[in-house]
Amino acid sequence: MLAAPRVITVDPTGSIARIIRVVADLLDRSITVIDIASGQEALAEARTNDCAVLVTAVELEDAIRGYQLAIEVSQASPDTRAIVLAESSDPELDLDELADSPYVYMHRPVDLGLFARVMVAALDGGDIFAAAQNPSHTALPVVVDLGKMPFLDVEVARPIIDTLLTDVGAMAIVFANRTGEVLLERGAVGYLDREKLTHALQPMFGTTIEMGDLVGGNTRTLHFYDGDDYDVFVISVGLHHFLCLVFNGEAGNRAFGSVNRFGRRAAEDLVALLGSPAFAVETTPKPDAAPARKPRRHKSEEDDLEDLFQPLERAETSYETYEEPELMQLEPIQELDLSIFDHLGELDLDEADDLFSPERLADLANEGARKGELIDDDLARQLGIMPKMDE
Repeated sequence: MLAAPRVITVDPTGSIARIIRVVADLLDRSITVIDIASGQEALAEARTNDCAVLVTAVELEDAIRGYQLAIEVSQASPDTRAIVLAESSDPELDLDELADSPYVYMHRPVDLGLFARVMVAALDGGDIFAAAQNPSHTALPVVVDLGKMPFLDVEVARPIIDTLLTDVGAMAIVFANRTGEVLLERGAVGYLDREKLTHALQPMFGTTIEMGDLVGGNTRTLHFYDGDDYDVFVISVGLHHFLCLVFNGEAGNRAFGSVNRFGRRAAEDLVALLGSPAFAVETTPKPDAAPARKPRRHKSEEDDLEDLFQPLERAETSYETYEEPELMQLEPIQELDLSIFDHLGELDLDEADDLFSPERLADLANEGARKGELIDDDLARQLGIMPKMDE
């Protein structure tokens, strides 16, 4: 059975040893932790017994510092992976200084996942520098589209912020929008990098909206950042603007009451200037996706035969109804003597031809002329001398 890897932790407070044990427990790795407070004792232990990993703080009990200890242990035991885990109060090291160093430098607060990857590489004898520089995944910032920026007249807002500066006794006040643009600054703003301040606070807007869904209503937030040099209060003004109140590092703790009272009142006055757009979030609707185009199916010979024998649809034929015209009704002949038809058989039909003979018509016309009678147009038409004219 292989022996558990030996890990030397050098920290007068003992916190690094506790961290290493927790990480090993989370990774389900069996290790042997040797906790030492002095740098000289840790160097002697590394020279005497093989160890896989050295994790040291910067400030130790003796004169030697953590950086020097990591370098000397790496020279005495090249197979030992060295990690320097600095406190939050320790200074950051220059990248050029760390370029050729034989140890990995990590500054608290440290990403637990990143530290665990470095520890796995160290325990397995891998490349701890690659593990520290190439995390397996990187969290991408969530971009929240809040729509159009509400308009605010800065000149109208100036008296409100001037009054707030006097009421709370702050060093400076910065009024900015969600894009990090500084709209107004009052007081001694030059002591603090205002551009870096406003851009660092941009993710706050997305958090405010998400928390608003949980707590309900129009969310109002108050953040406090306590530092040694400066204390910063951040008050939200709707969902699109915020106020940054900057105090001296020793005065911020005593300003909670005045900031909560006067700061919130000023924020409400600014929200009143903005109106309803202060809490309005305009989301751009996503265009409907075009329906997927169905692939064209190629017809086979069987499909062609099926189409050939498909029953044909009858063409619709429309018939127009023909209405026969009504028969003309003639007026009846009054006092008609039907007995005249009884002697039709006795008539000589040879004489009928003479009635329509042109010579006979001419004789009739001449006979009238000899008598001195004129033939009018009607009689001429009746005799067939003149053609009938259509009315």
